[in-house]
Amino acid sequence: MPQETLPTFFARPERLDVHLIKDEYAILQRHFIAQTLDALPVITLLLNDFRQIVLANAQTLRVTGAGFDDIIGKRPGEAFGCVHAKDGPGGCGTSRFCSRCGAVRSIILGLEGQKNVQDCNLLRMAGKGVEALDLQVSSSPIEVEGRAYVLFCIQDLSDQKRRRTLERLFFHDMLNTVGGLRGLAEILSQDVPAPLKEDAGFIHSTLTQLTEELLAQKDLLAAENNELTPVFTLIRSRSVLDWAARMGASLSQSGGKTLEVAPYSDDVEFTNDPTLVRRVLGNMVKNALEASRPGEAVKLFCRLEGGGVRFTVTNPAVMSEDVRLRVFKRNFSTKGLGRGLGTYGMKILSERYMSGNVSFTSRAPEGTAFHLYLPLDPGGQDDNGQERLRQQ
Repeated sequence: MPQETLPTFFARPERLDVHLIKDEYAILQRHFIAQTLDALPVITLLLNDFRQIVLANAQTLRVTGAGFDDIIGKRPGEAFGCVHAKDGPGGCGTSRFCSRCGAVRSIILGLEGQKNVQDCNLLRMAGKGVEALDLQVSSSPIEVEGRAYVLFCIQDLSDQKRRRTLERLFFHDMLNTVGGLRGLAEILSQDVPAPLKEDAGFIHSTLTQLTEELLAQKDLLAAENNELTPVFTLIRSRSVLDWAARMGASLSQSGGKTLEVAPYSDDVEFTNDPTLVRRVLGNMVKNALEASRPGEAVKLFCRLEGGGVRFTVTNPAVMSEDVRLRVFKRNFSTKGLGRGLGTYGMKILSERYMSGNVSFTSRAPEGTAFHLYLPLDPGGQDDNGQERLRQQ
């Protein structure tokens, strides 16, 4: 039977006597559930109807540094040292603060039979004082030996969230700094004496390229974290193609090589995010230039295909089978360690955010061709695509 009822500001305060919980623990220890939980690499608890710990896996004991006898019968906030665990009259879950706690809310939903995942910002007392943790918690109702429990899991996302915060600050500060330098370089390029204009123009173009590299990395990180929001507008394919050729010609990798925009390219009006289209197409051009040798040509063209437009960038080089099998893999690059987000970034941007597709072919004697296919209308296929085509 539960202990005497206490007042509460949120969750029910009643508890089972710890001796009764130990009887349940003895039964569970003989069940396969105990070994199963110990095999899990995340903190996992089995909670009773009163949100008390009946079983904890080995990972929980490693993280808390406590023995099971120290946490049996406690509630999660009490076991992990939540600063509010003693604020309520009935312990963890019963204070005013607990009404905003993702962990308590998750457990209550689990007791009601709902599987769920919540965020929990925990302030806990640690060895060196108060520690802030960003947790993701989940609860699932489960039945063991005819009794109802909640399987409660905790993942510490603190490092990931701190890293994302630092990344945002880094890009914000760097883009502000580089943007200011680029503006200054543009002014200088107009006012410096004639003998210095070429150098000033080079500095300005280098800072512009650096800005684009920072923005590309910022967008890729946002894409990986599902934080990128594309902005769709009407675009003309030839203007994008011409931009990509101009951008490629300004790169240091273009030395001794030529870029050609095929005159038979179609001028197609389509809807997409122009920044992301330029990101992907620009990466294709950059990769093609890096794979080419002096005297070789990188060719660009686009064609209307069905309800979409296909951009293609070609170069004469042929990939080895090993490289072909690993294109689009994260962190793979033929350029050495620390590279490899180029083709991976093209894939994730086009297919997750642009409703498109990136593919390639690489064989002799044709060379390598990367393709970006985008629908004319991401909201649906355009049956009147031919009417939007204007031949040059």
